[in-house]
Amino acid sequence: MTLVAGVLESTVRLATPLLLAAMGEIIAERSGVLNLGVEGMMLGGALTGFAAAVASGSLVVGFIAGTAIGAAMALLHAVLCVSFEADQVISGIMLTLLGVGLTTYFSQGWVGESIEGFRTITVPLLSEIPVVGAAFFSVTALDYLGLALVPFVWYLLFRTNVGREITAVGDDPETADTAGVPVYRIQYACVVLGGAFAGAGGAQLSLAFTNFWAPEMVAGRGWIAVALVIFAQWRIWRVLAGTYFFAAIDALSFRAAAVRDATLGVLDTPALESTVRFLLNPQVMNTYPYLLTIAVLWYVMRRGTLAELGAPSALLESYSRERD
Repeated sequence: MTLVAGVLESTVRLATPLLLAAMGEIIAERSGVLNLGVEGMMLGGALTGFAAAVASGSLVVGFIAGTAIGAAMALLHAVLCVSFEADQVISGIMLTLLGVGLTTYFSQGWVGESIEGFRTITVPLLSEIPVVGAAFFSVTALDYLGLALVPFVWYLLFRTNVGREITAVGDDPETADTAGVPVYRIQYACVVLGGAFAGAGGAQLSLAFTNFWAPEMVAGRGWIAVALVIFAQWRIWRVLAGTYFFAAIDALSFRAAAVRDATLGVLDTPALESTVRFLLNPQVMNTYPYLLTIAVLWYVMRRGTLAELGAPSALLESYSRERD
């Protein structure tokens, strides 16, 4: 396998958890509820999915369990923010800290365990396309699922009456309520569904990528998913593009040594050798996705406020029928 093909294959697999978590965050935020607990929900999904798979002997059961724990944590977020009008930022951060704490405490017995994760499913003929064939047509069922959900979520949000109601709730819940739209029900459904997507993303990491559990293995991907939503201006197809861009940077760090050697071979300039070796050092490259996240957010936010960027108008605003 060539270096380019190997990086592209890793990119597709690394993109799946980001893609699932970011799509879930778009669904939640479209209803007007910010969920900063994505990182904790992904951790919960990763540990629960792995533990359930080992205990039951079924990867499918593990994936369902991981998805369910993400939904359960999101339900707590919905209760706090929708029913009790708690601060959405504080509630989300609390859930992330809760996810980190609980998974660290309850995962001691699972550290060092490994499983045979989801196997790759090869599509005949298409998988033989040079460079891109193996990357896109010889992946696991969860990678195919992530890609298949992109047009489904796009159609749901932007081409159906349900999507229009979600948008109405996120932009002006009072008017939507007056028009007979069930505001609370929609916000609950969107937040819980978003949490399920995050839990599924975490389960994919432990069941179809690493095939083992390690504390804090999500490694900030939940925060990157939240940033991706802003970067994509709450658009599904832009999230897909942004996900692959960030995943490619992450994939390069996994093959840092090969990338460094290939780069040095192409440049063949001793004067730049020390600089290249530093920039392509594995430890340094591991920071690139997070530095890039900060840079992208800084650039995007310079272009205007959240509302000007396309955020739902009532995002972060708790709606109370009695108050309004």
